[in-house]
Amino acid sequence: MVFINTKSTKPKSKCNKLDYGDGSVYYVKSRKCFAGQITLEINGEKKRKTAYGKTERIVKNKLLEYRIQAKAGFFDEPDNTTVYELAEKMIEEQFSLNEIKQTSYDRKNETLKSMSPIYDLAMREITEDVIKHFFISKISYSQSYLDKAYQLLKSVFNEAVRKKIVTENIMLNIRKPKSKQELVKVRALTVDEQKKLIDVLKSEDIRYSKQMLLSMFTGMRMGEINALEVGDINFNDRTIRVCKTVSRGLNGKTYISNSTKTKAGMRTIYFNDDMADFLKQCIGDKKDGLIFASSVDKLVTTNQVNYQYANTLKKYDILDKSVYGKVDLHSLRHTYATRCIESGMPAKVLQNLLGHTDIRITLDTYCDVFQKYSMENLAVADSYMKSNNIAIV
Repeated sequence: MVFINTKSTKPKSKCNKLDYGDGSVYYVKSRKCFAGQITLEINGEKKRKTAYGKTERIVKNKLLEYRIQAKAGFFDEPDNTTVYELAEKMIEEQFSLNEIKQTSYDRKNETLKSMSPIYDLAMREITEDVIKHFFISKISYSQSYLDKAYQLLKSVFNEAVRKKIVTENIMLNIRKPKSKQELVKVRALTVDEQKKLIDVLKSEDIRYSKQMLLSMFTGMRMGEINALEVGDINFNDRTIRVCKTVSRGLNGKTYISNSTKTKAGMRTIYFNDDMADFLKQCIGDKKDGLIFASSVDKLVTTNQVNYQYANTLKKYDILDKSVYGKVDLHSLRHTYATRCIESGMPAKVLQNLLGHTDIRITLDTYCDVFQKYSMENLAVADSYMKSNNIAIV
């Protein structure tokens, strides 16, 4: 006996599902064909693609091909994210995640705003030549600015690679530019210059003189001094707690940052009896709040002190013109460090007093002074050995 299959093999028009996420295939009477849809991720967004065919198999194959093409980036549209857009978002995320402090946030944004020749360009349009021409146009800027711009662009391209906006970080192939500005090292005041300045600050009516003296005798940064509050001074333990600094944010707005320039900058400075008397004069009858607030009870900025400091040096002819080097407000900090080295203070102790993150910073900054001090001590050692008839020849 022969059995015959009488069931039709003609494709049914009802919906036939693909694997999960692949959409569906169905018969379209108006077109007299099958159709199918699939959801694909294109440029980070979900988009629907439709395929048509005479049979279900043809449609399924087309949908499968769409999926393969999408994974290969065939449907990707050009990403026109600009340098500014990506950098701004990156900086905001770093700040929101507490990866950077307010001061770093402001500094990065200021650097970004100064990059107008390229920040409106799409990341994918930036070439090595574009970057090089940008740095050439800024080559007369300070080395500090060039370093910041270079580092920011490097970070932005890293982010672009991570987000697959570009395929490589072209900054890895570009050398950091060197400024055409002559680098004149900031120097400390000589002993004679320091004595003259101290006499003037004590005898004349110089605005912000107390802040200048405090920097000269503690090595504190001016922003740290202007942020000092009465509660930061402990007369029982004879300590100054350094934990804040006055900073300038976007649009020149001044504020107190609840952290110092570096993590190591959060430190405790010990003081002697003379400094205790001086600090009591600075505080006066204040019970709390800022020690060095302005006459209208506002923050005193580093620029304000620097202006008075420069005028004082010029008006009272403090500087010895024959001594090479740049003298600015930071020279007060250098002066303190130099006198400490000359007195025989070990580099590690000085590092902690100045709030340097690494002892190499201390050694590199004051290498000339340390070398001179070493030579002087070597001469003392030589003299000692000779006096005891110890000699190589």
